[in-house]
Amino acid sequence: MTRLLTKKVPYTFNRAGYYYFSRRVLADLLSHYSYPRIVQGLKTRSAQTAKSRALVAAAKLDEYWSHLRMTDPGLIGLSLLKLGYKTYSRNTQLDASMNSEQHITLSEALETYLTQKGASKPKTFKAAAQRACSYLVDACGAKTLAEYTRAEALSYRDYLIAKGLVGSSVSRVMSSIRAIFNFAISEYALDLKNPFVGMYFDKSAGVSKRLPIPIEDILKVQHLCRTIDDDLRYWNASGGRCWAAEERYNPRCRHTNKTLFFPLHQYPPDHSC
Repeated sequence: MTRLLTKKVPYTFNRAGYYYFSRRVLADLLSHYSYPRIVQGLKTRSAQTAKSRALVAAAKLDEYWSHLRMTDPGLIGLSLLKLGYKTYSRNTQLDASMNSEQHITLSEALETYLTQKGASKPKTFKAAAQRACSYLVDACGAKTLAEYTRAEALSYRDYLIAKGLVGSSVSRVMSSIRAIFNFAISEYALDLKNPFVGMYFDKSAGVSKRLPIPIEDILKVQHLCRTIDDDLRYWNASGGRCWAAEERYNPRCRHTNKTLFFPLHQYPPDHSC
């Protein structure tokens, strides 16, 4: 189903959830086109993003069309125009496309990423994305997405390792920055290659295996809890897991607010209510 959206999102229509830019070619410029209407996918489902891209595209078209009119053979004074200006008018569309890629900064990409994907995510999602971008700025500086090269991506990886991050932490940071670049490239339809894709690093570097608490230490803590002999220590000695004694076992229990509880470990026979 196709819906024309001329008020909320100008110059667009929506088909199967995706937005498309659409604008009729003006009558005096039809000779330059093979079709009377320009239609191009905006590669987004977001109304806000589609509106921004559509307005930018419309402004570029207006500028390009004004230069096309300047090249009209019937234009008064055309012969007086300088050759460089005529050449510029032919390359306006290409230059505008290249400039749109140049002007998406890292901060804009981060803001778009958090706005579109971080609305229903926990605070840790936002913190991880901001941390990854902060590390990138510290390592390579604040630039546009197109200015980050593969060499700088490798320097970014080395910076994280030199900073003392273990392999698993480096992996999380790299995943965040890679996701931000991928999302911005997709949302803004940029003709860029993500420089952070396919880099190698040892994910196990510096990662130590976490061993369980020895059973001897657990028994020692339980013994000390029984020695102090109060409700909180009985709870700790049981590992926080208690049931009503009348439902499971025989007394060897403690009374707390008229509710009967017992610790899970086995007490000596002299421990009774």
